[in-house]
Amino acid sequence: QHWLGATQSPGTLQNTSAFERWSETLLFSQKSECHYTNGMQRVRYLKRLIWGQQEICYYDSDLGFSVARTELGRPIAEYWNRLEWLSYLWASVEKFCSYNHRRFKNITVDRRVKPRVKISTLKAESSHRPSLLVCSATGFYPSEIATKWFKNGQEETAGVVSRELLHNGDWTFQIQVMLETKPRLGDVYTCQVEHISLQTPITMQWVAQSDTAKRKMFIGIGGFVLGLSFTVLGLLIYQKNKKDGPIILVHLNYTKILKTVSLNFKDILDF
Repeated sequence: QHWLGATQSPGTLQNTSAFERWSETLLFSQKSECHYTNGMQRVRYLKRLIWGQQEICYYDSDLGFSVARTELGRPIAEYWNRLEWLSYLWASVEKFCSYNHRRFKNITVDRRVKPRVKISTLKAESSHRPSLLVCSATGFYPSEIATKWFKNGQEETAGVVSRELLHNGDWTFQIQVMLETKPRLGDVYTCQVEHISLQTPITMQWVAQSDTAKRKMFIGIGGFVLGLSFTVLGLLIYQKNKKDGPIILVHLNYTKILKTVSLNFKDILDF
């Protein structure tokens, strides 16, 4: 966890010739860092002064004193190493690091957001090249995550490529792990994601199917949807006729309906 601060002012030290030579066009920034090990068992406080893009001096609680990085930072380090300043810096481990840890622990250290996982495919341009299976994990926190690929129950290591972890800008992360492979009919590919927010890993499967099998599956889905539509329509007509009196015969253009369903599934069948 880092808390950063920056100011355009050249600092609190005055009457120092080195500071009088500073250019007003450069940024003088102060960066305070807290590093925690094993919860709060070990806390390290770092205070850095940066002029432009160069660190000129720093204080390290592990050392207990300040160190100059450049000649420009030497008078500051000497000033910080006076007893009155050292007393303040020694207390920063508790007053700054421990205090902020207790204050923000529930929204940083203890925060847990489960990942959303999906598998997508990129078909090879030719049958001689491997296809690409992409396992995407999105919207998770903290950033540590483990993603594995399995083929028919055996972990795949060759051909696995992980992209860089990305920040979503809302305190969540996303990552993609790809597998280059040549699927055979019936092969079962599994993406397994482990994260601290999960009691058990998330697993998503992708089964290699022939184009004929895909068409049969989507035709079956289309038939089911069509049959369900007719059933609902029939019930509505029955209820209406039951209330209004005589039975009304409704003529349905089955050819037109089937043609419409076929067109709706055309993009899916061409996948």
